[in-house]
Amino acid sequence: MRQFTLVLIHTDNDEVKDLVSKHLRDLGFSILPDVFISWQPRQKIEERLVIAKEELIDMIERGFKGELAYAIIELNDEQFRAIRPLIARRLEDEDQRMISWGEALLRRIRSSHREKSKREYSSFNRRYKWLITMHELFDVKHELLKRVLELARELRIEYERNFK
Repeated sequence: MRQFTLVLIHTDNDEVKDLVSKHLRDLGFSILPDVFISWQPRQKIEERLVIAKEELIDMIERGFKGELAYAIIELNDEQFRAIRPLIARRLEDEDQRMISWGEALLRRIRSSHREKSKREYSSFNRRYKWLITMHELFDVKHELLKRVLELARELRIEYERNFK
């Protein structure tokens, strides 16, 4: 089984939380506020957190007030199974957002907002690929995912019909 790592973050400031998120964004995703799951090795996560800490220290030296504490936990199979429902719920929320976004985008593509729709389709497609990757990495499948897949296919067909 793939090794997963949980990162627990404690901070008293949203700016610090955003700083940490910026550095960890491509290594995993947040399953709860201040709880981040990753499939990357612990060392890579630690390197990113050290960079975030260094940036925070620079900010503090310029008068910023904030703190950061974190814990990195490499999960065994049993621990991963225990938090997997949280991951599934978080992915369901993402699926629901993608469905809402995709349905609205489909209406715009079919209407007259062509240039804006082209850019938005590109953003949608990037987020869609990320979401599918997350489902595959965490082996989560459910009905909402099927709807996202159908909607993405429908969007691609409509996009190609209108813009290619």
